Amino acid sequence: MPASTVNFTTEDTLQVEELKEIASFWESREQEQFVGRSGLGLRWCAFTKAEHTKAIVLVNGRTETIIKYKEVFFDLFKQGYDVYSYDHRGQGLSQRLVVASDIGHVVEFEHYVDDLETFIEEIVIQKIYQQRFLLGHSMGGAIALLYAKRKHNHADALALSAPMLGIALSPALEKVAPLLCRFLSHFQHPAKYGPGQKPYSSQSFEKNTLTQSRKRHDKIQDLYKRESRVKVGGPSSQWIWQSMQACDRALDSADKIKIPIMLLQASKDQIVDNEKMLKFYKKRRECNLPIQFDILANASHELLFEKDDIRNKTLNLIIDFFNKLR
Repeated sequence: MPASTVNFTTEDTLQVEELKEIASFWESREQEQFVGRSGLGLRWCAFTKAEHTKAIVLVNGRTETIIKYKEVFFDLFKQGYDVYSYDHRGQGLSQRLVVASDIGHVVEFEHYVDDLETFIEEIVIQKIYQQRFLLGHSMGGAIALLYAKRKHNHADALALSAPMLGIALSPALEKVAPLLCRFLSHFQHPAKYGPGQKPYSSQSFEKNTLTQSRKRHDKIQDLYKRESRVKVGGPSSQWIWQSMQACDRALDSADKIKIPIMLLQASKDQIVDNEKMLKFYKKRRECNLPIQFDILANASHELLFEKDDIRNKTLNLIIDFFNKLR
């Protein structure tokens, strides 16, 4: 349990908060583009205050955008942290890899890691901090782990929300999917959707598997209606096999990263493989490396956009984890 309890924004007051404080806060952002791997323009934002001595770099998940995270940025900033984030290549406000398509694509998963490295070196470390933390959600969790493995001592700790250490698939599909998608990708130029994948379509609250907060779900759906340019559909065959290989590398990093790591698991997650997360935790324990593992009961995948009781506990755990590393 968290050592202290902070009251964050709530579902009931979110509309009022966003019309006032959060809207004003969002307008105060620094926002620019940086050049990622292969010359792609990637959109970033930051919220900073001269008195802040700690920073959080938030690495979001597949299909996400910085615009979606206004409420999260607001809550983290109010706890005394400068907050930085950006949109990954091929999604959000960043440059797409497949022209005139919403397909979720990447040529090599390590390009995501290259982009994070560039973002931190060119943007984040321009201000000197006493501590710098990474907060990665889902795919962003895998990216953050691979970055920490590559760049030792460039972050003081990692907090990972439902990290993608494996994709929730049946054992048969887990074996077949990477082989099939790698084969298909050789013939898909330009990239095509992977097997069973489709363009973006809005999803009703009742059918969604990401959050149990109707109000947050509906606000996200409204965002995609208003900002159609940020929509991302199903992944390409290339993304699928590249990401499945990256999951294996991220899992393998458990005994290679020395800084403290927190794993936050959603007990009802249908997107990532929770068993792989447990395997990561046990591997670090066996190596006597610093690890904290918290399971959020009755939670769906998007812990930072869940209903209030789950979201508040998630944020309190993250803030307590970072604060105790002073």
